[in-house]
Amino acid sequence: MNCPKCDVDISDTYEPDDPSVGICGGYYCDACDLAVGEDDYEPMEGDVPIMTAKDFRGDRPLGTPFSELSSQPGPKDDIGHPDHARYAEFCRIARSWGFD
Repeated sequence: MNCPKCDVDISDTYEPDDPSVGICGGYYCDACDLAVGEDDYEPMEGDVPIMTAKDFRGDRPLGTPFSELSSQPGPKDDIGHPDHARYAEFCRIARSWGFD
């Protein structure tokens, strides 16, 4: 095993994983102060695939843009005012989190 930065042989610096203290094993280059992990992970039965939000939602936005929310209702005499809809959306999200 060679250091990817300085190409020095670091084969003798290998340390195995130690899950009891949360350390992932691998190699270490003293000259570069660089930890080098092992990339030989083999998938196992029961592994859960990890998806990004973009993989899951595509091009749809994640969440509600802040500009579309309002914590205050619009003018009382104009029920068609856009702030009433923003306030209703704010209340809907608050209820979904368990707030009244």
